[in-house]
Amino acid sequence: MRISFSKREQDVLERIRSGDEKAMERIYNEHRNEFIGWSVENHSISEQDALDHYQDTITIFFEKVMNGTLREIESSVKTYLFGIGKNRILQQFQKENTRMRHEEEVSEHFRFLAEKEINEIYVSASEITADMFSLLGEKCKEILKLFYFDKKSMSEIANLMDFKNEGVARTSKKRCLEKIRQQMTQSVNGG
Repeated sequence: MRISFSKREQDVLERIRSGDEKAMERIYNEHRNEFIGWSVENHSISEQDALDHYQDTITIFFEKVMNGTLREIESSVKTYLFGIGKNRILQQFQKENTRMRHEEEVSEHFRFLAEKEINEIYVSASEITADMFSLLGEKCKEILKLFYFDKKSMSEIANLMDFKNEGVARTSKKRCLEKIRQQMTQSVNGG
């Protein structure tokens, strides 16, 4: 039996679909703290990682509501959000496991290379890093430069780059780092 959203939740979805920012803000704030606590307790992740997953979860939810792909589900909005979040967290664990395997392979490769002159390796790694950085868009370059080289906080970066808030800046930085990870993975795999 398919259970659709309650009348109140349907109204909220309609308000979101029509661009009502207060409805979006209400949904965001209503479940934020509980989601973070649940994520930390049940998945042993940091509060910051839990917040990042919540940001991604909310973004996915709002996109589905706005583009009309989410009209009816078999649960409440809260249950739906937590389901998306759980999947995001599990995906992170899978990526981390894959990354750890790649890091072990890279580690082994670097042990082999250790027999070569250290300076040669350093120059090569610097060139690869510079090449990967050059492939990033200007926005990503600026975010990473401000954070890692200029030691700016995410709040300062949000202000400097005219992001709506610190969460948007954090999500943007996370996506930039993911691009670098993807490039590194392709490079390691010979792609």
